[in-house]
Amino acid sequence: MIAFGYEQNGGPEVFQQYQVPVPEISANQLLIKTHAFNLNNFEQLQRAGKFKPTDHRIIPGRDVAGVVAQVGSGLNGFKIGDRVVAHGHHAYAEYAIGEDTNTVKIPDNVTFAQAAGIVTPGLAAYKGLIFFANIKKGQTVVVKGASGGVGSIAAQVALDLGAKVIGVGAGRNADYVKSLGVSQYVAYDEQDPAEVLADTADVVFDAALNGQGADSDAQIVKSGGLIAAVASDEPATEKQIFFKQIHPTSKISDTDALTALLKLMAAEKLTIKIGAELPFTIDGVIKGHQLLETKHDGRIIVIND
Repeated sequence: MIAFGYEQNGGPEVFQQYQVPVPEISANQLLIKTHAFNLNNFEQLQRAGKFKPTDHRIIPGRDVAGVVAQVGSGLNGFKIGDRVVAHGHHAYAEYAIGEDTNTVKIPDNVTFAQAAGIVTPGLAAYKGLIFFANIKKGQTVVVKGASGGVGSIAAQVALDLGAKVIGVGAGRNADYVKSLGVSQYVAYDEQDPAEVLADTADVVFDAALNGQGADSDAQIVKSGGLIAAVASDEPATEKQIFFKQIHPTSKISDTDALTALLKLMAAEKLTIKIGAELPFTIDGVIKGHQLLETKHDGRIIVIND
């Protein structure tokens, strides 16, 4: 089968196309014929060597949508031909592996591209809201980075939970975030969110990876409120607040989270912005990673028709 990967760190041009064996699955796994995979910032950083030097061939990718080609002997509920999405393994390939803990069926009215694009940002948003922030109906939730992959999903899930949602982001993204149903939008390049929203939020959901807004988060949250952030910087404040760093957790399974997200998508209560659909070629993968290194707008999906 065709797979895309690299054997050394560097820019997007280190990607190569390989011919590798179709992976063998174990009893609790599914073999998925790839129709779409989603590119994530983690994969760009991994390729660039930001975590550790690469000393072997890597076929990256976690977010894959496609059709079941083989079912493990220990799995029930799936059959060959089912449309599925998985937080799987080695997704930059013609075939990928999903497991019983991270694979769900795709509703008929959700495309492969939409399903693949929801996986990593959706898991962060859903688990962040449900497990770390423990959002309740009627709460006021301020979502920082509301136009991004994680933030836009978080805003929509919070709305479905019955929260009042206020979005924060750049002015150029105001129309998009307002279209999601938020009650208010504050453009940080036009106003100071910490002043406009001082002591407003029961929960601040900060989807910014750089952690530079920690002090602003503390000003926006009410005394006794909670900040849930993907960055690790806890704000210094005399205000009594709770801080939770959002990180991968199995307290909510990937299966449960993806099932909930896809149910919302099927009901047209959740959308994602797809910025680019690229061909399943080495040029498509390289172009995708070039886009990851720029200020891009929306998910970057490789399509294998």
